[in-house]
Amino acid sequence: MTEDAERLEDTGEEETSEPDVAVEEPAKEEEVKEEKEKKPRANPLGIIFNLRMLRRFIQIGFFLAINAYIFVSWFGMFNVTNFFLAVRDILPTFPILSPLEAPYAVIAGSFDTIQQTFSTGIFPFFTLGAMVIILIFVGRAPCGWICPLGTMQDFVTLPKRTKIRPAPNTESELRKVKVYIFVIVAGLAVWLGIARATGTADTLVAALGPDFSIDPFGPLNPANILFRILTEQDWPTSISTLWYLSTWGFVWIQVAFVAIIFIISIWVPRWFCRWLCPAGWLYSVFSREALIGIGRNPARCTPDTCNVCEVVCPMNIRIRKFPYQHMHSPDCIMCLDCKSHCPNNAIVMRFS
Repeated sequence: MTEDAERLEDTGEEETSEPDVAVEEPAKEEEVKEEKEKKPRANPLGIIFNLRMLRRFIQIGFFLAINAYIFVSWFGMFNVTNFFLAVRDILPTFPILSPLEAPYAVIAGSFDTIQQTFSTGIFPFFTLGAMVIILIFVGRAPCGWICPLGTMQDFVTLPKRTKIRPAPNTESELRKVKVYIFVIVAGLAVWLGIARATGTADTLVAALGPDFSIDPFGPLNPANILFRILTEQDWPTSISTLWYLSTWGFVWIQVAFVAIIFIISIWVPRWFCRWLCPAGWLYSVFSREALIGIGRNPARCTPDTCNVCEVVCPMNIRIRKFPYQHMHSPDCIMCLDCKSHCPNNAIVMRFS
């Protein structure tokens, strides 16, 4: 008696044949194999070398470049700082939010420079001209790729959470708030400039205070609060110096405002840029007809069944309502999230 027969006798089991399974298994394996061959293989390098990752690297690079003096202050890397200073000499301002008064700042924002120059009674010919040229060519791409405040909002938004997208009418009404803020800020800057030019600024400066009279938007500018105001405060270095925090006064309100911006950004991407940023509105005036923009390939785009581009757009732009040839939206920051997420590869770069 063989070993198999003995085992069957001991256990009381009978050997059964499974002809059906033996026939079906090869067929199932063939089907699974065919399905795997049809599916495109994932490229491991695509996790690193893709459009979204490229933008993140550029954002971090410019975040450090705009505050390049930190390399000297913390690490003594003079060569790195000198490189960014050379860039600053070629183009001293960018269409972003960035105060030049910050201790580590190398590159300033066009809006910050324009309003401060206006408030001193001087017309900012060079800054305004450079800003218009940049916006005509690349639109608001600096907002999407360079602005440090935009970068911080983008990184806060990264965690996978359900994003809130207001209805088109609600979004349109909320976007008007930044227009009102711009009118107030620009009006104060021009008023201060005229008063200083005519020698009647003392009363106005006393009424506004030192902060608003130099930079009308500065006390409410999140970039100014983060990169200048906070660095100028006395920070506690031990338990015995914790009382320094009690001397901050109005700064605590400013810190709370910045915290609210980042907390809401977790669920509403770039809401400050969309609804409150007066610089964004100024830049949008000149970027609507930018030479470089995005369009859609009508042979690939399926607007009736797909809205991925609109879902991932941090500026909540209704991309499908624009013509295929060119999306002339003043709110587009050229982040290209729509292009990197499009399942049909229908989003294309256009020159007009």
